[in-house]
Amino acid sequence: MDAQRSLNITIDDTSPIIRYQPLSLFTLDTVPDPLTGWSPICGAKTWVCDDHSAHTTSFDGAKFALSFFGTGIYLFGNVTSGMSYELTIDENG
Repeated sequence: MDAQRSLNITIDDTSPIIRYQPLSLFTLDTVPDPLTGWSPICGAKTWVCDDHSAHTTSFDGAKFALSFFGTGIYLFGNVTSGMSYELTIDENG
């Protein structure tokens, strides 16, 4: 009988496997606007985010997606100002 193994992997918010929709409208010369979509918040205060970064949005209907194979997932974050979120796994809300 094979022993089951458990492995936890943390995926940073800057990982390319996370697909944010829509992205905020900004360029390297402007500040991201969370009212227009997902915006990166970089702890280093640069456009190159490090492991102290996050993404934020105030855009109604914004979403993010990632695909994975496994038996569990943890979502870390918060909502403010009366906002909420819906989590869908395997296309089931």
